[in-house]
Amino acid sequence: MLWALNDSVMNTGKPDARDFSVIQFSLTVGSDGRPMQQAAPCGSFASVEAAFDLARKLADEEAERLEAIKTEGTGESRLVQLVDTEWGYDLRFGWLIVTRFWVHDASAFQPLLAEP
Repeated sequence: MLWALNDSVMNTGKPDARDFSVIQFSLTVGSDGRPMQQAAPCGSFASVEAAFDLARKLADEEAERLEAIKTEGTGESRLVQLVDTEWGYDLRFGWLIVTRFWVHDASAFQPLLAEP
């Protein structure tokens, strides 16, 4: 079974075929000014429904935060588009995906994690 703690995902032994993880991928700007991707685990769940519920909640909160940042200073609102995908939720500014909350089915890797 997988679990998240302090920004890391740990394998706790025998795999659990009901493991669904939420991972946040974000586009950030590095110290050199170039874009880079950052990934952070958000949790692990026994049901896919619970994983999608958390992914949607986090996507809504991040969309609000991004819109507040974009309207600061300019006074104009820039729409953050929340896109429901097969794998989770994307937040976009126009064509650019700036954050993705991805629901990962760990059972696909179960044969690799199983003990002989």
